[in-house]
Amino acid sequence: MPPRPDGPTFYQVLAKTNDSVENVGGGPWSLFSVIGIASPSPFSPDVKGYLTLNRTVSSCDKYLDGVTLWNGSIPLFNGTPDSGTAPFWQLAFYSNTSNEVLITTSVSGAVHVYLPIPMISNCTLAWPDFRAHPNYWSQMIYVNSSLPVNSVVAASMAWNETDRGWIATNLPLAEVLVLGPAIFKTTGDVAGGTWTDYFMGCGVARIPATTGWGLLYSAQVGRTGLGLGVINGSTNCALLNSGLPPLEGKYGFLFSNSSSANDSASSWTTSTFQVEMAYLNGTVFSYDGWGVADWMVSLNLTSSTGDPLQVGGSGCPNWVPSIADCSSNESGWYVVLLSAVGGWQASYGVADSTSGWSVAVTGMVSNESLVVVVPTWWDLSGCTLTVASTVSTSSISGTLLL
Repeated sequence: MPPRPDGPTFYQVLAKTNDSVENVGGGPWSLFSVIGIASPSPFSPDVKGYLTLNRTVSSCDKYLDGVTLWNGSIPLFNGTPDSGTAPFWQLAFYSNTSNEVLITTSVSGAVHVYLPIPMISNCTLAWPDFRAHPNYWSQMIYVNSSLPVNSVVAASMAWNETDRGWIATNLPLAEVLVLGPAIFKTTGDVAGGTWTDYFMGCGVARIPATTGWGLLYSAQVGRTGLGLGVINGSTNCALLNSGLPPLEGKYGFLFSNSSSANDSASSWTTSTFQVEMAYLNGTVFSYDGWGVADWMVSLNLTSSTGDPLQVGGSGCPNWVPSIADCSSNESGWYVVLLSAVGGWQASYGVADSTSGWSVAVTGMVSNESLVVVVPTWWDLSGCTLTVASTVSTSSISGTLLL
């Protein structure tokens, strides 16, 4: 039986993208990074973490308003790991003429080309070695006008060399096909047009995203299709250290800059937050820490007298134009997670969700905001929103006085 596809291959995406890229000013543009994600389980790349996660996410949000590695929900994959197809691809190009990066995506076959991003932006910190050596990396994929083998060949060869029994017993894992410099911490830079086919646990829903360990299996395939070996191991999802034992931390949500507004039906209070990280002994490791996954967090709203208030289903759909377009639910309150530039990320208070969140997994990182939405006749004065942990590996806390 042939591999079952679900989405385009790398060559197909590139063919649909090239004409649009050539018409973008500031070029010529050289392809330096290719990432395809094929995950049958909900997967959020921003939970896996980058070398400078918060600055990267906050900065990229300013330039990218759709589904990318930094925001949105990756479509689920229903194909086979050896197909070389993926419902999500992100390609990155560099121009040494304008010293800018150009991001393009393919989401369920639909291609989107974003505006160029200056190299001095914190968004490009996602590729630390590329940022230091852009001309080197921009010559790794196209060599003498030829490309590495298509993702179909790379995935098939990688799957042939993979320990499938190991993978089968360690699911759920996300398959991530990569060409070029690393974007995820601990995955490593690979030059010469070599494909790396990762099977990773960090970032998959219900896999501890900022504490404990996630499995990481990879197979490399050279630009001509030759298998180059495999690595079977694990990675510290917390990104706090690279050795044993894994560090289990305390995380604190520190709220500031609260503001309130209302219309005829709803009232809402918005507050930005930072994530403070500390070791279990209480020593603060980092202010403006890496953040946590939404499913690790529960929220509770109490009245000024400490009585719990009824949570209601979210009346705020995905990608609303503004928080003012979120309608209240007469049965109770709900909370919306906004990106650093006000984009809808997820909402809390969903009755048919095991975690209460509308998105199975996404990052909650510093400089984002929580918005408490209630019917307009509610009086939130003196009410308290409490942040708590749903996992035993970490303490997560925070208090927002409304």
